[in-house]
Amino acid sequence: MMIKHNRPELTDYFLIIFFVLFTIFLVEEMSRAALCTKWDEGTKSGTLDHNLINEASGIEASNEFPGRLYHVNDSGGGHYFYITDSKGGKTQKIRIEGVVPKRSDFEDISLGKCSSNKSCIFIADIGDNRKRREFVEIIIIEELEKYGHSVYPLRRLKLVYPDRSHNAEGMAVHPNGDIYILTKEENLNESEAYPAKLYRLSNEKRQNSGNKEQLLEFISEIDLPYINPSGTVYGQVISAFDIAPDGKSFLVLTYENAFEFNTDLSQSRMKKSRQLKKGQDYNVVELKSLPQQESISYLPDGRSLLYNTEYHWFEAPIIRVDCLDNR
Repeated sequence: MMIKHNRPELTDYFLIIFFVLFTIFLVEEMSRAALCTKWDEGTKSGTLDHNLINEASGIEASNEFPGRLYHVNDSGGGHYFYITDSKGGKTQKIRIEGVVPKRSDFEDISLGKCSSNKSCIFIADIGDNRKRREFVEIIIIEELEKYGHSVYPLRRLKLVYPDRSHNAEGMAVHPNGDIYILTKEENLNESEAYPAKLYRLSNEKRQNSGNKEQLLEFISEIDLPYINPSGTVYGQVISAFDIAPDGKSFLVLTYENAFEFNTDLSQSRMKKSRQLKKGQDYNVVELKSLPQQESISYLPDGRSLLYNTEYHWFEAPIIRVDCLDNR
């Protein structure tokens, strides 16, 4: 009696391999669709009241309340955040209560989900020009329809770098709840810029952290001096950072222009900068450069961005830039 073995045919192996390769290709193509290939030149969409917001170092557009913008001031501005309409008008100044007075340095602002699935404002107290701080802080405030003159934060996260103290001006929250900090590595006196370092506090770790200091996880470097070798040092230093509403891409701002990276930081580690290909992994967003531009935000549809300046000796415009692709 002959025993028949149910072994897969050779064609079955080829079909499996083809299916796997096709799936990988499809996923990559879907990911690439997040990268805008052409942005418009930008138009002025509003103006900040620089008597109140005199060193705008962070901007974020609300999805929960359409037409609302959030802002923070740079060092010396006190423990406040600000709300305006989409044109920078109707400014409301809100004091953050329960914060021990100290020399803080608010450098960025982002929005994300809280543990209760509410939308929250994340304020990054991460500036450290002298690189001496023992820890940096993220202040978390529930996003409300109406605020009084002050509000108590839901949480204050104390974060420690795994290597040494860093000065940073970029922070963003991924839709999955992970917090990312992007450092500012430079010596402007010597006209030198260095690769920025990207750190993360995972949502899981954040939820289980209690009131203890949390160690940040090093993720990658973004080497703008390599990516943008023809730019000046001001075009190689990162001054702000934002993640797209769908999480599939992110923006970094410099003092001259911006870069959009085609990377979902929650799905895979970022490629080394020397492996990145322009037009595939990143694109340059040519901006009308503003003095000391340190704020950038996607709009909720992910097809437009806003940026502005912390320079307060004249009008402080808000510039809107739209993607011209059908993405």
